[in-house]
Amino acid sequence: CAITKVYRDYWALAQWIRHYSNQLGIENLYVVVHGPDARVNDIAGGANIWTIPRETLDAFDRRRNKMLNQFQSGLLQFYDWVIRTDADELICVDPYQYGSLEDLLGNTTEDAVFSIGLNVFEQATESELPEDASVFSCRDAAVITGNYSKAWAVRSDAPLMRHGVKLNGDSGKAYTFSFPTGVYLAHLKYANVAALADANVVRKEVARSGAPGVPGWGWKRADAQARKFFTEAETLDFTPWSDAVAYAHESIPTDMKHDENDVMRAPGIPYLAKTLLPKWFKDT
Repeated sequence: CAITKVYRDYWALAQWIRHYSNQLGIENLYVVVHGPDARVNDIAGGANIWTIPRETLDAFDRRRNKMLNQFQSGLLQFYDWVIRTDADELICVDPYQYGSLEDLLGNTTEDAVFSIGLNVFEQATESELPEDASVFSCRDAAVITGNYSKAWAVRSDAPLMRHGVKLNGDSGKAYTFSFPTGVYLAHLKYANVAALADANVVRKEVARSGAPGVPGWGWKRADAQARKFFTEAETLDFTPWSDAVAYAHESIPTDMKHDENDVMRAPGIPYLAKTLLPKWFKDT
């Protein structure tokens, strides 16, 4: 199954529902909604929708992550694997290496899985996305990033946090992880400039709310961060896909960071290479 959480990010949620419905079946999708939202119910109709209160933003990230780790652990009573991504993150597997996402996970014995991160983005010369179009039908430029080379699926109680996985649980159990080739996390934050502007309004409201424990600079100055990304992305030269991916696997899985909280995560390399997605992405 796959789970996500959402608050008003409607375009991204529609992409998430379309993508994972095709991969897993909509009945195996779980959407955690921050506060009642009829539009989310319309977009995610057929999925399992779980509405949680949004009365306070205190300790926003900590409480949300603890809840999601407990939820994914509960789902593992019924599923072999739980995929967990943000609403603007789509896991894509190379069909020349795997038959499907399910095939990849079915042949994985480690507790958690990482993948190479791709910041898919709207180029300055591209038109606005049609409302109901798949992002991959209209966008094919991406910047490979360590920041979004995240842990995204578990088959045990291994807690996910800070884009990585905790290697030892509260019971002292040790967890393992894999970083397979041919698997990519497509991050869509920059793929639709119009949707990004709407989402940034929400990010700034949360970060500037004054509540303790809310996201920091990246959300407080969301517009400036977006401008920085597009400026950097447009100045990079394109690297052929095969070369860019090979370079990513030389640079990211070989330099994983194990922090003081026992969390293993990818190195925070923001602009590793700019490339064009191969045509098989359009069929995912």
